[in-house]
Amino acid sequence: MTNSKIGNHSYVNSKTSVNRTSIGKFCSIGSNVVFGLGKHPTTIISTHPAFYSNNKSFKTFADKVYFKEYENIKIGNDVWIGYNSIIMDGVNIGNGAIIAAGAVVTKDVKPYEVVGGVPARHIKYRFTHDMINLIEKTEWWNNDEDFFKDNYKIFLDNEKFINYFKNRN
Repeated sequence: MTNSKIGNHSYVNSKTSVNRTSIGKFCSIGSNVVFGLGKHPTTIISTHPAFYSNNKSFKTFADKVYFKEYENIKIGNDVWIGYNSIIMDGVNIGNGAIIAAGAVVTKDVKPYEVVGGVPARHIKYRFTHDMINLIEKTEWWNNDEDFFKDNYKIFLDNEKFINYFKNRN
């Protein structure tokens, strides 16, 4: 992990490279996932950094940096990212999202959206939009350890989960 942070109860499996990434709480990151490869420009004559960047370990011709190669990545809470996925620079992945194994994520992913493919495309939402709004409002991931010890079973039943938080307010 370089220039990155990871939230409580999240884990990152082996052979995963995490660069310039903020990972929320309760995230499950598969093996061989890559966060932040950097970008090259595609609308100028050459994609080679010798022409647009002067901060490389090899000879360049540029007098300054003309293209932003690296951007931060933000992963929400309770996100599952499958094996062998690539998350490109500048992407934001919403709470509860699922990234299918082998996906190349080039655009933002909405909360509770399931995406997959190369490039990653919308497959479905995990829940209805009303249910997503209810879950988002709970911010359940911000509770303390005792809450999870005492209430872990509500996470196994969607109706009990929603009723618990409705009655709590």
